[in-house]
Amino acid sequence: MKKLIFLVALLFAMQTTRAQSAIVKGKVADTLNRTSLSNAVVAVLRAKDSTLYRFQRTGGDGRFELKSLQPGQYLVLITYPKFADYVESVTLSDSTLQNMGTVNLIQKSRLLQEVVVKQQVAAIRFKGDTTEFNADSFKTAANASVEELLKIMPGLQVDKDGKVTAMGQQVKKVLVEGEEFFGDDPTLVTKNLRADMVDKVQVFDKKSEQADFTGVDDGEKSRTINITLKENKKKGYFGKASAGGGTNGYFDTQVMANLFQGKRKVALFGIASNTGKTGLNWDERDKFGQSDADNMSYDEASGFYTFSGGGDDLGGWDGRFDGRGYPLAQTGGVHYEDKWNQDKQRMAANVKGLRMGVEQWSSNLNQNILNNAVQYSKDTNTSKVVDRKVRADGMYEWKIDSMATVKFNVQAGRDNHTSFSRTKGEVTNENDQLLNDNENNTSSDGQRDKFGVNLLWKQRFQKKGRTVTVNFSQNYEKSNSNMLQLSHANVYTNGLLDSVLTVDQHKLNTSEQTGINGNVAYTEPLGKNGLLQFSYGLQLNNNRSGRSSYNKADNGKYEDLDSLYSNDFKYNVLTNVGGLSYNYNYKKFRLNVGAKVGATQYHQDNLFTGNTWDRSFLNWNPRLRFSYQRRQQQSFSLSYSGYTRQPSVNQLQPLVSNDNQINIVVGNPELKPAFNNSVSLNFGDYKVFSERSLWVNVSYNFAMNDFGNATEVDASGRSKSMTVNVGGNRGVNYWMSGEWKLKWKDIRIGVESQGEIGKRTNLVNLEKNVSNTYNIGAQLQLRKFKEKKYEVRIRGGVSYNSSVSSIQQSLTTTYWEYPLNANVSLHLPWKLEFNTDVDYAIRPKTALFTTSNSMAIWNAGLGKKFGKGDVFELRCSVEDLLKQRRGINRNMYGNNVSQSTYGIIGRYAMVTFLWNFNKFGAGK
Repeated sequence: MKKLIFLVALLFAMQTTRAQSAIVKGKVADTLNRTSLSNAVVAVLRAKDSTLYRFQRTGGDGRFELKSLQPGQYLVLITYPKFADYVESVTLSDSTLQNMGTVNLIQKSRLLQEVVVKQQVAAIRFKGDTTEFNADSFKTAANASVEELLKIMPGLQVDKDGKVTAMGQQVKKVLVEGEEFFGDDPTLVTKNLRADMVDKVQVFDKKSEQADFTGVDDGEKSRTINITLKENKKKGYFGKASAGGGTNGYFDTQVMANLFQGKRKVALFGIASNTGKTGLNWDERDKFGQSDADNMSYDEASGFYTFSGGGDDLGGWDGRFDGRGYPLAQTGGVHYEDKWNQDKQRMAANVKGLRMGVEQWSSNLNQNILNNAVQYSKDTNTSKVVDRKVRADGMYEWKIDSMATVKFNVQAGRDNHTSFSRTKGEVTNENDQLLNDNENNTSSDGQRDKFGVNLLWKQRFQKKGRTVTVNFSQNYEKSNSNMLQLSHANVYTNGLLDSVLTVDQHKLNTSEQTGINGNVAYTEPLGKNGLLQFSYGLQLNNNRSGRSSYNKADNGKYEDLDSLYSNDFKYNVLTNVGGLSYNYNYKKFRLNVGAKVGATQYHQDNLFTGNTWDRSFLNWNPRLRFSYQRRQQQSFSLSYSGYTRQPSVNQLQPLVSNDNQINIVVGNPELKPAFNNSVSLNFGDYKVFSERSLWVNVSYNFAMNDFGNATEVDASGRSKSMTVNVGGNRGVNYWMSGEWKLKWKDIRIGVESQGEIGKRTNLVNLEKNVSNTYNIGAQLQLRKFKEKKYEVRIRGGVSYNSSVSSIQQSLTTTYWEYPLNANVSLHLPWKLEFNTDVDYAIRPKTALFTTSNSMAIWNAGLGKKFGKGDVFELRCSVEDLLKQRRGINRNMYGNNVSQSTYGIIGRYAMVTFLWNFNKFGAGK
């Protein structure tokens, strides 16, 4: 009996041990040559007192496996003669399999060297779809800005205007600690935050809040940089103030102050400048997303329709400076954000104002290749525009508990716009015979008011992966404007005046739009690694827009209504969208596949004529994305997306307009939907010890039943065009960049190449024309940096541009361009710093562009730092020392080749006083 009881107890103990046992296994190797290390000691210590619990020696292949371990917290210690010890903390639970993978030990003789390299190990790593840079691994000068830090990071470029490109795509947002900082202007972060405050720089494609919450990609994304700060820089104040005055009336005054008190952040900025460098980037249109219904377009990510292009009723300018002309910017704003109640509640608010004025002139030359002739158009334009904007927005988020979150956004704004424009132009044939000439004068002013709200509810459930999100938004916009137009056109036949076209009108434009959107998404786990999402959305748009055109009456006043060029439309658009997506994550693999289907009903009432028009259509949006991360410093992804493009109302039945009497646009009610396809491949790799980085992005785009122009041009240069369906449109875009460190002289070398190869089809005088374009470029960059001594950057490149039209293949347009750049910074005695940079653009003349437009733009400056911590600086600088800066842009599209020359800021000298102030550790 006793033997039976003992046997039962033994079996029970064995079963209990088996149920609670865990396993730790792995492999030990030499970091230097990756060879296996046999007979290494692998010990498991109890974490609470470091006493030995179990140990084992590795086999001939370096592998080890410790079985039957009890649940608990342990330290795994691996030792080997002449190698540094390795320690890792592990937590074991029932039936845990702790696979430590390959553990690479470092030789003690190389330990000191590896301590230095250890900072480089984390220089770049990939976390899912995020590329993360360790800021301390990239050395910058004292008091350098984030912009200077980004310039030296592999795969990132910052142009002269502060625009940031990451892995070949323009960065739309720069966040600080995951939150927007003054919203829409990335340069407010990159130019004003200090590099030594930054801990990490993260580059990723920001998804919608719904996608971030559910983990299922919904197709909505934008290239984003997130700046994370060092812990000791999150409490205190910092900022900078500068004032500069120069020759020819140029000035630049800036102030930005920030107060960080843990979770609370307060910031303000003010800028007054006419140098064209700061305070010029406003991009608010996407936030409100509503405008004239005659420019209805499909949003691939949401499956809904947006109405864009409302800038036309305010003069066609949205207040953003593109480098052309002579700007005067006066802008300022205040930002506030805070978290409280154990971070369960969060709020943020921004208020900004802008007054932007730009005066500019331009001269344009265009070659229009026809099937039986070639026509040349030349025009000159002068304009003056003034935009005044006020924006306010706020956000409140409440984490009700660990499962539910509510977020509310509100925003409002007002735009006021005035403009004047004068254009003179002419069209000639290849024999330089005049076909027509014209002059157009317009002046306008208008106002637009915007208001929008958004409510988001996110709910998790006890079952991991099960979520519900509900989103509701409403946008309202109202605008009105008036424009005076006086235009005059002469049309010639065989060199003799044939007809005269004149417009002298006062035009009143009104628009009122309301949009309501609702969306709900539900996710359900499917297996251990899968997630299924169902979504449904409803959108309703009600819009009213009209134009009243008045001719001069006998009394000289604009009182006679011109019914031909007047209209009054009411639009109602109802869209239902359903979606299904599947997400699969397993170790290093990620797969997302899904599709959306949208059904839209469009109704239009022409209140001016009493006519109505109805249209119904379906839109498809399939997508697929596969990614594989072999290791932390390497990633690969392949994606496909497709979407239906419905013709816009303007393409089907454009409004009758006399804004341009030479080029007339007509509608095509037989136009069919197009379907766009895009396949893209992305690859990123970083080698730690060689500090070599490589990024590759390749995309192939093709369209079925695409939209193209059918243009008929008569012998007098007048054109009539409409949109038609064409086939064969496709294009390949690529971007690749590599950078590595040369052991010789400690020089960093980088190579980059980008290109676009496209094929487009259109109709010219009823004849099919296929245009093939090639734009390919390559650059080489060398960088040498020695802290507190010097920094040298040299960059040179070449680009090839070509366009061939099938209707006249003998008229091939081909030209080369050679951009060169050198930037040198020297730290001299007595705290002097000398900076100089040269941009040399070589643009040889061509058969069309008969003059060389090469130019060398040389800038230089000398600064003196003083005060405690070198917080003050007095700087003297000269822009465009050689006085060669000119605005030039060449473009090829279809059977058209053009070059634009425009006014741009030239040479000036400036003296600037700069104060960098900071004190960290202040506050609560």
